[in-house]
Amino acid sequence: MPSEPVQRLLDRLQSVKSSSKGWTARCPAHEDRNPSLTISEGRDGRALAKCHAGCPTEAICTALDLSVSDLFSQEESKPDRTAIVGLYDYRDEDNRLLFQTVRFEPKSFRQRRPDGSGGWIWKLNGVRRVLYRLPALVQAVASGETVYVVEGEKDADGLVGLGLTATCNPMGARKWRPEYAESLRGARVRVLPDN
Repeated sequence: MPSEPVQRLLDRLQSVKSSSKGWTARCPAHEDRNPSLTISEGRDGRALAKCHAGCPTEAICTALDLSVSDLFSQEESKPDRTAIVGLYDYRDEDNRLLFQTVRFEPKSFRQRRPDGSGGWIWKLNGVRRVLYRLPALVQAVASGETVYVVEGEKDADGLVGLGLTATCNPMGARKWRPEYAESLRGARVRVLPDN
């Protein structure tokens, strides 16, 4: 019997079939004729969804009218437990997931990277650090668009929603690394610091 988060996800998907590691279905975030979405259950009961065409988890949830937090078990026995309210994928130039920033409520952030088996490692040892939304950033720089650098993923996503190209570095403004500037070389850049 699937956990509540997994069942919630499966109930909203099309062309769901059992597989040896969970389920497959058509990804709702893109036109998917051959099911490219795999769904499995994490050790803690969370729903793990991976689109093999590269759609981010946030896009899958949005297409299903779910929030990312709906993929996690809500344990009423721990009312003071922090809840995940945002997941921000950091991808390389070829759109491969390198790591995520996870936003919790009450407000705090942690980073994690895929473990290769559908789970996560909550450390970034040896992982290449890149700017947020790097694939779109590379395209914008090549086409001469203005790039907006903000102080957080939520702000970057807000500007993207307005049709702009925006990015930020992981772990906050005080964690800027010199190599991030290489991704912006040749671009028109506007820096929008927090008040």
